[in-house]
Amino acid sequence: MGIITVDKSDHLFWLGRYTERVQTTLRYFLKTADLMLDDDTDDYTVLCKKIGIPDVYHSGEVFKRKYPFDPEDTNSIISSLNRAYDNAIVMRDYIGTETMAYIQLAMDDVRLAEQSSAQIADLMLVIDHIYAFWGCVNDRIDDEKIRNIIKLGKGMERLDLYLSLGVAEHEIKREYNRTKGFLKKSCMRYDESILYTVDSLLSEPQFDHDNVKKLLRNLMAE
Repeated sequence: MGIITVDKSDHLFWLGRYTERVQTTLRYFLKTADLMLDDDTDDYTVLCKKIGIPDVYHSGEVFKRKYPFDPEDTNSIISSLNRAYDNAIVMRDYIGTETMAYIQLAMDDVRLAEQSSAQIADLMLVIDHIYAFWGCVNDRIDDEKIRNIIKLGKGMERLDLYLSLGVAEHEIKREYNRTKGFLKKSCMRYDESILYTVDSLLSEPQFDHDNVKKLLRNLMAE
C-alpha cells in the first residue's frame, strides 16, 4: 500500500477507537439495563458518570431508548458506530470491503433492534459483528503497520474506558502492555517521557487512575 500518511493514520486510529467504544460501552449498557430491569432503579446515572457523559436522559426508560439508538445524541452507541463507519469508508482500500462490512452489519443490528420487541437480546448481535470485525482485521489485513494502528486505537480507547469504569487493575495493566506494543510497532509519534511516567505509575501497588488517564490522553498529542 506504500506510505501511510498522517491523515490516513488518523483515520485508522479512530476507526479502532470508535469500534472499541461501541463494544465496551454496549457491554456496560447491557449490564446496566439488566440491573434496571431486575431492581427497577435508575442505575444508568452511575454509568453516565463513570464514562463522563451528561445525563440528558433524566429517566431510565429514556436512557434505554435514546442511548443505543439516537443518532442526534453524540454520545450514543449508534453515533459511535456512524463515526467508525465514516473512518472505515475513507480507508476501505486499506482495510478491505469485507472488514468494513462488519461495521455496516453492526449498524444494521442497531436499527433492527430499535424496532424489536426484544431490544436487549438483539443488541447483543452488535457485539458479535464487532468481534467479527476484529477477526477480519487480524486475518484479512496483510499490512502489519495498518493492523497495529487500528489496534492501537482500540487499546487506547479501552484503557480510557477501563480507567473510568473501575475495571480491575490487573486488567488495566494487561491492556496497557498490549497497547504499548501496538504503539511501538505502529510507527506513530508519541512522547517517550509520558510512556516512562505511566510505566512507573503502573508499577506501584495502587495507582491514581485519573492521573494515568490524563497522561495517556497526552501521550500522542501534537
